[in-house]
Amino acid sequence: MKHHFFILFITCFSLISCQETDTFYTITTVNDTKLKREKETIEIQLKNLPEFSKEEYNNLSIFDTKNNLVLSQLIDIDQDSIQDYIIFQTDFNPNETKKFTLTYQKEVQINNKIDLRTFCRIVPERIDDFAWENDKVAFRTYGPKCQQLFEEGKPGGLISSGIDCWTKKVNYPIINKWYANHQKGVSYHEDHGEGLDAYHVGTTRGCGGIALVNNNTHFLSENFVSWKVLANGPIRSIFELKYPPVVIDNMHATETKRITLDLGSNLYHCSVSYKSENTLDTIAIGVTLHKGKGKANSNKAEGWLSYWEPYANSNLGTGVIVTPKSVSNIVLDTIIKEDESLNNIWIHSKLIHQSASYWSGYGWQSAGDFNSAQEWENYLSKQSKLKNNSIKIQISKN
Repeated sequence: MKHHFFILFITCFSLISCQETDTFYTITTVNDTKLKREKETIEIQLKNLPEFSKEEYNNLSIFDTKNNLVLSQLIDIDQDSIQDYIIFQTDFNPNETKKFTLTYQKEVQINNKIDLRTFCRIVPERIDDFAWENDKVAFRTYGPKCQQLFEEGKPGGLISSGIDCWTKKVNYPIINKWYANHQKGVSYHEDHGEGLDAYHVGTTRGCGGIALVNNNTHFLSENFVSWKVLANGPIRSIFELKYPPVVIDNMHATETKRITLDLGSNLYHCSVSYKSENTLDTIAIGVTLHKGKGKANSNKAEGWLSYWEPYANSNLGTGVIVTPKSVSNIVLDTIIKEDESLNNIWIHSKLIHQSASYWSGYGWQSAGDFNSAQEWENYLSKQSKLKNNSIKIQISKN
């Protein structure tokens, strides 16, 4: 069962008119599918709002048709101190149209509704993990000090660019708490009521780690060498990880991942790009098999890969989604090999201009959202349809 986390602001929120200035825009959003959408993130590029100056961006607010303030987040994606876009979330019924108003407010208002958030950070107190989470899922991956420990033969070291799942069953943030308690001897490998990390990554791809493909061989990157946070909640967290060159037949390919996690989603989005002497063709996104006791499945036409396995006295679904037209191959070999790094199922995606993107994540039965492999696969199928049929957005000045 989900536990719910509430933060109530002491200051009362008084409703004000969204027409505080003469300049405001109507945002019309259309779900033209027969599918229901929950916590759909709407993104508005600020360059499409010429009536507002760059100095006014920080005071933009969004209201619904009942004049209620909608939680929003400004994002400066290129880190030049000028906001680039504003996002907010809403639910849609099938074939529903919704309208919102965007306007400048002299004083930024605070909405006192339930406060959930996304979050990401480097974790120097645990070697140098990088961790991220929202109200549904949490993940981590490993940095250069972790690799250095391995190379020096010291405890705690690992060479891996795989993605670890921290399975949570509460909707409030747990990263800081679990790391802090772990330092005090309260292991996050045991469930103390909020979830646990029982997901072994090792040298596998974990949940959505990648490899370059050349002549049917997978070439794995090592631990990330640098990181940068571009946005950090409440609706969306974005960060970049850069990796050392992967060597393929004397060619060096440098990898950069930009990972995005939105509130309410079981899946993070990863945009990966490469710099290399020659043009690269294909990447493979993997999901670890662990002991090979799970059910692997895929749908090439919809572009998804799924694995449902026993986990922590329950079951866990992991998966990957790519744009269907980019799928070049799916490999569901579930035979366990002696070399742990080979124990993955894969979905291959074509690189376009040295880049590709995908979604990956998990659903834990103990968290209450998924009770079977079929339910998890239905989720991946629906998400594939939604991600390939985005919300239509029209902006008009009033």
